[in-house]
Amino acid sequence: MMEENMNVIFVGGGNASLTLMQYFLNIDYIHIIGIADINENAPGILKAKELKIPTTNDAVAMISQKDADIIIELTGNEGVVKKIFDNLKPHQHFMSSIAAKIMCDFIEIQNTQRMEILENLTFEFNRLTSSLQSSGEYIDISIHNIESVLRSMRIVTMNARIEAARAGETGKAFEVVVEAMQNTLSDIEKALNDITIASKESKSSMEELVMTENKLKNSLIVT
Repeated sequence: MMEENMNVIFVGGGNASLTLMQYFLNIDYIHIIGIADINENAPGILKAKELKIPTTNDAVAMISQKDADIIIELTGNEGVVKKIFDNLKPHQHFMSSIAAKIMCDFIEIQNTQRMEILENLTFEFNRLTSSLQSSGEYIDISIHNIESVLRSMRIVTMNARIEAARAGETGKAFEVVVEAMQNTLSDIEKALNDITIASKESKSSMEELVMTENKLKNSLIVT
C-alpha cells in the first residue's frame, strides 16, 4: 500500500530535531520542508543547511508560507506553542514536544538495539573469518605433510634397494619395502582425510560467513 506524501516542519533546531531529521530522511513519503530556530548554530539548523532544507528564525512565517501537513514543536516553550496554534491551518496537524520526545527516545532505543546487533554480528563475522583462515592454514599444513610422506616413500624405496644389494635377499628386502609402503600409505590416507575435514570446515565456515554477511546487510536497513 502506497503512503501519501507528508510534508513536515520542525519548530526548534535542537538535538531532537536532528534525531527526527535523520530518521525521517529514511522514510520516502515524509518530506521535511523547513526548520525554524532563533539559533542559527543549532545542530538541526546546521544539518538542514547541509541538506539544502529551508531554514528560518521566524517559525510563524514559515508555517504561514509553506503547505505543511504536520508541525512538530520541539522547544517546549508555551509562547511558541501558542503562536503555532494561532497560525495553524485547518488541515494541519500538531505534534507536541512531549510526543516528539517519546518518539526520539524510541528512535534512540532502536538505534542502540541495532548497534548491539551489529556488534554481535561483526564479532561472529570476524570469528568465522578467523575459522576460515585457520582451516586454510590447516589444509596447507596437510599438503606439506603429504609432500613429506612422498619424500619418505622415495627414501624408503632407495634404502630397500641398498638393503637388497647388501643382503642379497631380494624377497626379504621386498617385505621391508611393503611394510614401509603400507605405513607410508596410512600416513598419506590420514593427511588426505585431514584435508577433507578441513575442506568441509572451510565450506561450512564460508556458508556461515555468507549468512552472517546477509544479516549484517539486513541490520543496516532502517525499519
